[in-house]
Formats: sequence, structure tokens, C-alpha cells
Amino acid sequence: MSKRNKKKKNRRPKSKRVITTTGPLLSLAMMVKNEEDFLEDALKSAQPVCDELIVVDTGSTDRTVEIAQDLGATVSHFPWINDFSAARNETLKRANGQWVAILDADERFVGPRPASIRPYLKPGPSFPFQAFMLDVTNTRLDGSPISSFFSVRVFPRDPRLGYSGRVHNRFGALDSNAPKIDATRFTGLSIIHLGYDPELYKARQKAARSLPLIEATLRDEPDNHQQRFYLGREYLLLGRTEDAEAALRLAYSGIKTTGHGPLVDAADHLIRVLFAIDAPAHQIIEIAQDTLALHPNHPDIWYQLGKGLAKANANQQAAQAVERALQCLTLPGANEQVWLRHRVWEAQELLGALNWELARYQAAYSAYKQAFSGKPEASNGWPAMLNNLCALAIEFKDHEHLPAFFERLFKTDDAPLGMFFFHVNQVASTKGPDQAKTLLREAVTRCPRLSNDPEYQAVIGKIG
Repeated sequence: MSKRNKKKKNRRPKSKRVITTTGPLLSLAMMVKNEEDFLEDALKSAQPVCDELIVVDTGSTDRTVEIAQDLGATVSHFPWINDFSAARNETLKRANGQWVAILDADERFVGPRPASIRPYLKPGPSFPFQAFMLDVTNTRLDGSPISSFFSVRVFPRDPRLGYSGRVHNRFGALDSNAPKIDATRFTGLSIIHLGYDPELYKARQKAARSLPLIEATLRDEPDNHQQRFYLGREYLLLGRTEDAEAALRLAYSGIKTTGHGPLVDAADHLIRVLFAIDAPAHQIIEIAQDTLALHPNHPDIWYQLGKGLAKANANQQAAQAVERALQCLTLPGANEQVWLRHRVWEAQELLGALNWELARYQAAYSAYKQAFSGKPEASNGWPAMLNNLCALAIEFKDHEHLPAFFERLFKTDDAPLGMFFFHVNQVASTKGPDQAKTLLREAVTRCPRLSNDPEYQAVIGKIG
């Protein structure tokens, strides 16, 4: 994410777009408001893909318009009327391409060959009721993924196509009697979305714009269970857990009864709320089991069931559920909208802890090692996992991996050091005190807190 210098005299020259004479003309259609911190990278990512950059501003008071113009975009204005679809459709009207690509300012096109989609932009049997879906990954600012899903982002520019819904707008034919959109997944071009980074979401106060629109929609359409799910999700993002629980319970019940709406998403978010408020384990287990009865191979819900069973201290059943979640990730279709595929390490860490409690130490060690390789440094739970991991590496005499485990232990300020001192004593008894002294001396240079640990003097006293 880049910020531009606010002084006009330091403006960068306009970037050159890739213009081709073959294939359909592709326009970027973007709606913006106060996006000076994100817009530059978004437009630059679109330049190798699109022939034209159309930016419709809905009332910016920062440098958004200036940045867009500097990067060669055609900028126009449209008054904000509390309707995302109205603004989005206006971008389509102002585009000139035969095809349109949709990107928000807090998103970026990514891929080894971004322009590889261009040869596919030609009329098919369903034209113009056809579209391409791209893989969108919600990502934190540190680059770690949160979740992903496929979304329609490229389609013909045709007045019969557009968006509906004042918030969380949906793409499709504007005439209800028109054919269903023939949407094809294109995997050569993807999108990174930064807007759901937790800290960024709060700082940008996006809910101040979207939440009133969801509430207004529900006043007009009280049985719109999908919008009620969106409401619960917004409340959860804002930390309003009591409101989130109420909305998500209604959404889950309504979707389950009618069969219309994102049942798995509603169940998953409801279970997250129940964990956040420390609800009884049986409530979590019941929702997970009811959802699995309808979606028996969904990894996320199996994982939530495993967590619920662990909360109930049913460790053997919990381990089986987590194992099933990991197995379901390998099934066809598991790369769709599955949260767990970005957090496999978390499931492996839980599986390691469960097998540790069940005294299945080889299985625990295998799971912990897999968790270690993927677990982000900033994530919680390192001290307990490292303690168990080091203990098992010592027990199984895994001299290949033990140094890396100790190195991570030293870098984790609140991790217990007892297993390292145990290892030093073990080395002293098997290889002699001199080698143990060398091991301890080298470790202290990398981890000064070792010398402040109460066990340090005891070990020094033993090895001399």
C-alpha cells in the first residue's frame, strides 16, 4: 500500500497503460470515496489488464480525484444517494469498453500474467448474459489471508446487466425474465482485498456507511435472511457480539427454513459469536451438527464442531472432527469459499493439542510439526505449542528439527524455557558437561532472558 506525497510539485509522471489492438476493449469501472491511501496501488494493478480506467467519485474530500487523474483515469462525479448499486451502475454507464472489470480501491489485481484474461473476452453462446468469476482473497495488511471466495468481476458492458441492492449489491440481469448469467471461473487473474483487515476496518469506519443501509433494507424486507446475515456479520466485525448473536440466530434459522441464503456462512459466523461470548458448548455442537446434516463435507463446519467438542472436553470426538475437516479440504470443490484452507495450521495446532491430551504423542508431534511450518509469528498460542513441541522432539530424538524449535522458543518472550534446560541437562549426562556448557553459552547470546530464568543457576550448579 503506497501513499503519495501531498505536495503537487512532487507528483509522479502518469503511468503508461498497456494498450493492445487485439481482443475486446476492457474498461475498469470503479466507484470511490476518500480512497487516497489505497487508490494508487489499485489502479496500477489494473493498468496491465484494462485499456481504460473509469473512476466515479461519490464525494471525496481528500486527494482521491487527483491521484486517479495522475494515473490516467477518466474521473467523473456522481452524488451519493445511499445506494451502492446506483453508484456501481453509474460506473458501467460511463465506461466505453465492450467488457467491464470491477475493482474497488482497497483491492488489487494479482497474477503472474494479469492480461491473460483478455483473449477470453469474446461472445459465447449466452452473450451478453455471461461473466467471469475471479478468486477474491480477503487479506490482512501483513499479507496473511483471512478468507476467499469467487466473485463475478468481468462481464460484457450491456444495459441489460448491472447491480441491484442498496448494499452488498448483487450482479445479474436487471430484468427478472432474462436468462441466468453463465458465470465461468477464471483462475489466471485474482484479487486481493484489504478492507477486512480488522484494524483497518475499524479505522476506515466502513460500517458507518454500510450498516444503516443494511438496516434500511431489513425494514423494507424483514424476511431477507441474506441481508440479516450481513447485518450480523457487520455487528461481529464491530465487536457488538450481543447484536451479532441475535441477528445471526435469526438469519441462520430463516435460511435453514427457506433453503435460500448462505447457510454455511451464517452457521460459521454464529458459532464464532458463541465462542466469543463463551456460550455453552452444546449450543455450538448442535448448530454445527445441524449444518453438517445439510453440508456433510464442509471443512469449516467440521472444524467448528471439533472446537465445540474440545470445549466440552470430548477430546477423542474433537480430534476425529478436526481430522475430518482436514480430510474434507482434499475433496473436489474444497477450494471454494472455505475459510480453513487459509488456516490449516490452526487446525493442525488444535489436533496436536488434542492428541497430546489423549497421550497419542506420535500423532501430536506430527500435527504440531505441520502447524509449526505454517503458523504466523504474530498468532496466539505459541508458548504452549512450543513447550509441547520441544518436549516431543526431545522424546523422539528429532535432532534435525529441535534447533529450529528452540530458536523459535527463544524469540517468543513469554514461552517457558524449561524444556531447553531439560535438554541441557540431558546433553550433560550423555555427552559431558563441556558440551552442555557450550550449548548453554551459545544459547544465552541469542536469548539473554535465559540467564534470568530461575532454572539457569540450577543448571549451572549441576554442570559446573
